[in-house]
Amino acid sequence: MPIEGEIKINVAGKSGQVESVSITSSRPLHITQFFKGKSIDTVADLINTLYHLCNTAHRFSFLRLLDSSGVIKLSKNEISAYQLLLDMETIREHSFSIATKWGQGSDRSVDTNIVNLLTILKEISTTLFSGTDPLSLVDKELQAFKSIDELIIKLENQLGLLLIGAQPESMYPFLDYDSFNHWLQNSNSQSAVFLNYLKEHQFDDLGNVEAFHLPDFDPQGISVLLQNADFIKQPMYQNTIFETTPYSRQSEHQLIKQLFSIYGNGLFTRAVAQLIEVFELLNNIKRNYTDIKFEKISYEIQRFGGESNALVQLEAARGRLFHQISVQDDKIDSYQILAPTEWNFHPQGVLNRMIETLTYKNEEDLIDKIKLLVNTVDPCVGYSIEIDRI
Repeated sequence: MPIEGEIKINVAGKSGQVESVSITSSRPLHITQFFKGKSIDTVADLINTLYHLCNTAHRFSFLRLLDSSGVIKLSKNEISAYQLLLDMETIREHSFSIATKWGQGSDRSVDTNIVNLLTILKEISTTLFSGTDPLSLVDKELQAFKSIDELIIKLENQLGLLLIGAQPESMYPFLDYDSFNHWLQNSNSQSAVFLNYLKEHQFDDLGNVEAFHLPDFDPQGISVLLQNADFIKQPMYQNTIFETTPYSRQSEHQLIKQLFSIYGNGLFTRAVAQLIEVFELLNNIKRNYTDIKFEKISYEIQRFGGESNALVQLEAARGRLFHQISVQDDKIDSYQILAPTEWNFHPQGVLNRMIETLTYKNEEDLIDKIKLLVNTVDPCVGYSIEIDRI
């Protein structure tokens, strides 16, 4: 079993209807307890080593915590650059998930365009922060946005090839239902083929249950909750188990609202939300980071007695991520992390409720449908499915 642990999904049914669902986690949520008493540099290395998926989100959270607690000072310029890296990480995670999990039926072939996309994303990062690890505490040089201008154009073209397919430049398919439907009927891209597969097999409203999107928290209130290990293990707020997903973030998009009126909160609407988010982030990169300028970055860790606390929340690929720190006499006194997986794969959360609605023909059919639902919620760890009886 990997160090990240895994999600175990146990399902029992009878006469083609799911009767019970059990979702358990072996994720080592207590691991941040080992940060206690460690130095800032040591914890920076531990976070980089331990969190492979959403590595940028976790490490950016740590830097922001250090900034908020007065340990280091981040400039607005470098914060913009780190946010750009975070947007690219979400693009990478979504694109890789789509390329590897959106096969129709038994087709599990992987679009080779994903390899080119990953190469471009890596090149943008290494160009922006030349010759160094951009999220480390070492001295580094941030290059101006103009250094990656041409790479951003290549990124846009590669995303189009991978996710949209051959399409006139003026025809962006995710503006509204008419443009989307035209693309869906005419494109042979893997994304369009998969979405058409869902419709043809009447999987479009699979898992259509009421959605409870994670609200904005009062910082003081969530800070108290994060000090409770039981809350981090199985979070609940105001007697509600929320979800925090790409669908949550895109639920107010015009096309998503139109699809919701047809398919509800089911698989089809959620899949399109993930596609939309990729291109929303691409537009964000093209629009919001052009002012990034050259900067030599060097951190002077502030040594001070007493205690300093900070809380950071940001939107990672799979949902909202929380980090909280308490620094005492230059050492970590406590550290808490609440990842979106704990909300989305809660034993009574959105995935549980989606699986409970399933009907099936046989065990293979049931497992295939569960996989479709799990992949659209997209855990940051591996998972296994066990069928007790059908």
